[in-house]
Amino acid sequence: MPSLRRKRLFSSLKLSSPADKVTGTAESSPTQSSPTSSRNSSPVSPIDSSTSTPATSFSSLENHSSCNIDPDDFFARFRGDIDISDSLPTASTLVEAGEIPIFDADGKGRPFKSLYSGDTAIGERQLVLFVRHFYCGACQSYLKALTDSIDRATYFSMPIPTSITIIGCGSPRMIPYYRSTTGTPFTIYADPSRALYKALHMSWSLNIGPSRPDYMKDISPPAWLAGQVKQIARNEAALKFRGGNWLQIGGEFLFQDGEVRWCHRMRNYRDHTEVRVLRRVLEIDED
Repeated sequence: MPSLRRKRLFSSLKLSSPADKVTGTAESSPTQSSPTSSRNSSPVSPIDSSTSTPATSFSSLENHSSCNIDPDDFFARFRGDIDISDSLPTASTLVEAGEIPIFDADGKGRPFKSLYSGDTAIGERQLVLFVRHFYCGACQSYLKALTDSIDRATYFSMPIPTSITIIGCGSPRMIPYYRSTTGTPFTIYADPSRALYKALHMSWSLNIGPSRPDYMKDISPPAWLAGQVKQIARNEAALKFRGGNWLQIGGEFLFQDGEVRWCHRMRNYRDHTEVRVLRRVLEIDED
């Protein structure tokens, strides 16, 4: 049966180029399904898989402030990695987080839970990567390394079919720019209010991290910062300051049957799960 599913997958899908703009079609919000409900068990085109709900649009939230800093732990963020747990979200946390809207490049919203539950969930598992602001050179380098490592052939031959989705904390209008900059083919959404980051207990930091990760091995901190400044300077005026909150850090969450089976929350600006580790989590490589 798995081989038959993949034959149907290859015969029915067409991957778009990384520079293509993400579009979505409006549909009603999906409902929670049981683990035995009907689902597309193979990952589909990472670019063409976005769907939207007509009830929520980004335009109504565009002026929402995403700056909410707790003064009690402000100065602790200078001293090193933040103390944060990689414990799995509880059922009640997922109920809250699942209703939070995420937005595609056209500003059309869909509930977060539609990525990992119901008939709209793609694949048997769903990997969701939360990046920092859309100008962050560290996250851009991470996605480039991930895209190089999990190419089309690898993506469609994973032992357990797994879709990959990226969520950033900037304006949805930054998504086409972000796609062209990173070259990633995976679906990208935005959570400009950062409500989803907060609900899943991702934090914020002022620390760049004690060491350079493998995905940034050729990029020094000065070059990293200079690159971000250059990107802002080159971008069109309407988007210069729409990249998202610079203090926000993200993480990675792996869903299966509507539940989180594994997660990692960043502790500094350069703390995404290394690609080699992520490949083992996805069972692409053996331990």
